[in-house]
Amino acid sequence: MKYIYTVLIMLIFSGCVHTLTDDEIKSSYNLPDNFRNKSYIDDLNSSKVTLSYKDPVAEIKSMLPDNSFISILDTASQENPDLLSLLSKIRQARYQVKSATGAMIPKVSGSLGYDYSESKNDLTGGLNLSWEVDIYGKLDALRRSKKELVKYAEENYVNGQVTLAADTATYYFSIRKAAAQLVFANKMLENYKTILDIYTQMRSAGLVDESAYIETTMDYLNGQNNVQKYQFEVEQNKNALYALINNKEINITTDMIYDTTFAPAIPKLNDVPVQAILNRPDVRASVYTLNSELYNHYNKKMALLPSLSLSGSISQLLASPTGIGDLIWSIGASLAAPILNRQELYAQLKIQEETVKQAEFSLQKSINTAVKDIEDASFGMSSSNKSYSNTKDILENAKISMDILESNWKAGLIDDVEYLKAQNDFLTTYISFYTAWYENISSSIMLYKAFGGSFSAKKG
Repeated sequence: MKYIYTVLIMLIFSGCVHTLTDDEIKSSYNLPDNFRNKSYIDDLNSSKVTLSYKDPVAEIKSMLPDNSFISILDTASQENPDLLSLLSKIRQARYQVKSATGAMIPKVSGSLGYDYSESKNDLTGGLNLSWEVDIYGKLDALRRSKKELVKYAEENYVNGQVTLAADTATYYFSIRKAAAQLVFANKMLENYKTILDIYTQMRSAGLVDESAYIETTMDYLNGQNNVQKYQFEVEQNKNALYALINNKEINITTDMIYDTTFAPAIPKLNDVPVQAILNRPDVRASVYTLNSELYNHYNKKMALLPSLSLSGSISQLLASPTGIGDLIWSIGASLAAPILNRQELYAQLKIQEETVKQAEFSLQKSINTAVKDIEDASFGMSSSNKSYSNTKDILENAKISMDILESNWKAGLIDDVEYLKAQNDFLTTYISFYTAWYENISSSIMLYKAFGGSFSAKKG
């Protein structure tokens, strides 16, 4: 009967703490019922169907289906030191669970002794057992705490995947943008050089004033600066990309002129705040941290109660000149309660209570950050779509205007200088177009990060 009581006590105490549910998080923390920028999300969701959940790497591959980017991302996923370190932390956390589980199992140790003197020459062997009976679920709470830290480490890894994928995309498409702009900037520099040569001859002949010549010289020098700027941007992003992939060799060229019709394929966004926010790995990691600290708090609380320990031993004289001895065994139980060190245990409990509060504040901060990110990203994506569309229209009009000017130039209606200046204005429009093109992709990457690497709710 006493064993039944023990089991009942363990069940009662172990039920005093549990992991947080989504409903408890919604009721205890400031989660919005609707996003303030829901109209922008609805606009982005127009004519789109809900897709099934994808992991962060698969999601960004379908969102940015560029073969070169996908190849680089695959390399980064295998080689990135930060991601490999996060995998190591998962394995470490799992071993901590095994360690905490081992603390609940009876400890058995063996001994072998040899005693030599003038009167005897004995060899003895024995086994010793010790076991702290977890009558309040104190040790089980510690084990559960470690299991929550495994989930925390796993979510950190997912968050690391999101960050890596977003950074890889940012650097890769920055190279594409800057490489294209570099080509246009070089062409503009050639035009500035031709104009400067013409003005130099005209200046010598007294056909142009000094101010026009100086202005042309300044345009040429600014053109050189722009070329250097885009060259540095290409090089800077290449080096950042190499750092992500652990300096592995990949084919990154500086003559990257791509199809300008490439655009991100954004799927339907999850517009349910609770699902969208709790789907983010950083928020889930904060939840698991809080769960772990709640279990730790229970462990500290139960440490103030008496603990029951069982001990036993068995030994036998294995070899002796007088013969083999009888088997000797003993078993005992003790109930120990902290008396003099209660102040220390109580202080540890209060420290743990503050740690729980910090975990709660951290969870609320993660939720607030998620809300802000989603609000910003949904507005930014909608805004960049319009800006990109407008810039495309401007470029199309600039092409028509440039075709007319080129016809006039070939017909001799305008001189070389006027035509080259008009061509540079047209190339500037192309550079602005590539900026808008990149900002549209950058906004999609921002949206990807805001939704935690997946736009559909994770099942289970």
